[in-house]
Amino acid sequence: MNLWFIASGLLAALCTAGHAMAGRGMFFRPIQLRLTDALQSSVFTGMWHLITVHFALSSLALLVCGIRGRLDLAVWLIAAQFAGYAVIYLVLSLRLGNIGTLFQWTLFAAVAVLAGMGALLS
Repeated sequence: MNLWFIASGLLAALCTAGHAMAGRGMFFRPIQLRLTDALQSSVFTGMWHLITVHFALSSLALLVCGIRGRLDLAVWLIAAQFAGYAVIYLVLSLRLGNIGTLFQWTLFAAVAVLAGMGALLS
């Protein structure tokens, strides 16, 4: 059992829930209301749900690897993806003038760090 992976998987699950529930009201609906073109609206809806599915499957993979105590290439890839998300959101937040404007970067960074620590210490 790898508690680092389990912790990162639980945090990724929190990202999934936040995206699916809180993000729906904060971002999805307001943006969707402003999209008047049906094609753009459909593409945006698809992208939103792809992100939710990706977060959920990443969380599940981290939890399974953690429970089985197994280091897989998938853990490194998920850690790299979440690190990339953290960098993107940090840069966007800084462009908006405040490190905390898009606070999600902190959660993404934490998932990446926890998964990376678990991989390094395995």
